[in-house]
Order: sequence, then structure tokens, then C-alpha cells
Amino acid sequence: PSRDTFRRSGFQWELDLGEVVDFIIYISGNFERDVRKFIQRNVKEGDVAFDIGANVGAHSLFMGRCVGQTGHAYAVEATEYAYNKLKRNLSLNPDVDACIEAFHCMLVAELPEGNSSEAQIEIHSSWPFDSSDERHPLHQGTLKSIGDAEQTTLDTLTERHDIQRLDYLKLDVDGNEWDVLTGGRMTIDRFKPIIAMEVALDYNEEDHEKSFSNIHRILTDLGYVFYDYTGRELPPTFDGIAKMVPAGASLNAICVVPGTKEPVFG
Repeated sequence: PSRDTFRRSGFQWELDLGEVVDFIIYISGNFERDVRKFIQRNVKEGDVAFDIGANVGAHSLFMGRCVGQTGHAYAVEATEYAYNKLKRNLSLNPDVDACIEAFHCMLVAELPEGNSSEAQIEIHSSWPFDSSDERHPLHQGTLKSIGDAEQTTLDTLTERHDIQRLDYLKLDVDGNEWDVLTGGRMTIDRFKPIIAMEVALDYNEEDHEKSFSNIHRILTDLGYVFYDYTGRELPPTFDGIAKMVPAGASLNAICVVPGTKEPVFG
């Protein structure tokens, strides 16, 4: 695959044009246009934002530009493969890099006991056009190792780095949302950030601990209401939202605690 450095949307990117995410950035200047536009409308100078599941930094760079010198963005990526690409793209944009801190870690529901690196952990973080590797049946991703990434919780991460505010959180971790939210419950309850996340029903079975029904329960217990990117409020129940998601597809949602943040929709 062709890998080179390109300028897109005011940023320098090192892109592998054999990868779907990289190629979309190459042809359009960004990845997931609705998410990018929402970030630009809602992440402000001085804000603190988290990009969990940062991959190559497609949203992290825009967050860094939005928070400016008085704010801070944190980019969290678990796999070695994507983290190295993320760090490279940050280094190519030193002005924005100064506003972004990247963490090579896997956010889990609870801190592991003892040696957590005995079994090699792999996560989907590559979407090649051509691959002999086994692909995920839903999103077609291929697995990559987390290498020596630390396994920690969002609560531990925010406490360790003395993070005193959190305004916006983008969560795209392909079926591991339950782990991130469970391990970050105190942080989310304390700061009540706007949460942008993917709603996908097919990653885990409905009776699985990590199913969307349990993800929905965590957020609604914390007072969150679900909206789509136009600002339309989604049904309050899990079943109501589930009926809106086509089989094998997903729905991008914005989660807000009413009365705390006033998101600007398109």
C-alpha cells in the first residue's frame, strides 16, 4: 500500500492509502463528517475533550485545534498499530500536538490483578481494503495487538492526571463501550460530559454483559438522554432505540444530561 504525507483540512497526515480510514481522510479531508462537524460546533477554546478509540487521530487533531492553548485534548488508543500512527500524525502538527496528550492504554471496567499481560490481547483497529486476515463480520475490521499498552480505567486515568473537568467525550471502541463506561462511571457522573458514541447492537449478544442494553442502562442511570446528530431526541428505552438500528448497521448518537450542557446540533 502507498504511504505518504499529505495536507488535508489544514493538517499534515501520514496516510496509508491501503487503509479505509486513511483513504477517506485523503479524499475528503476528514473521517465521519457528522462527528467532525459536531466537534467543531461543540468543543470550545479552553475545553477538555477525550477521544477514546482515537485510532490514527482523525478526530483528535480537530479536538486539539478546537480546545486551543487554554484547553486540552486526550487521545486514547489501545493497539500498538494505531497508536504509532496516531503519534506520527500528532508529531506532524506541532502546534496542535501541544494541546493533545496521547495515551497508549486499554480502558477496562476494573483494574486487572497481577500480571495482566500474560495473554496477548488484540482489538480491531485496522480496516484494510485488501487483507488475508480474518475480518469482523459486522465492521470488517482486522485485529491488532495492544502490545505493552496499560490496562486501566477511565476513573484511574483522570485521577492520575488530575483532570478537573471534562466537557466532551467521543467513544468509539467497537463493542467495548461497557468496559469504558463502567470503569469511568465516577468521572462521567462528576463531569457529565457530552458523549458522542456509536450505537451498534451486533457486537455483543443482547444477554451479554457488554450488550447495548447494559450500555444504555449505565447512561440512563446517570441521567443521560440520547439524541441523533440533528438534535432529535431518541426513544427513552433500549427497545425503542434498538428498533431504529438496521441489522448489521449502527447509529451515531449524542448523549447529554439535560440541564448541564447545551449541545449545538446541525
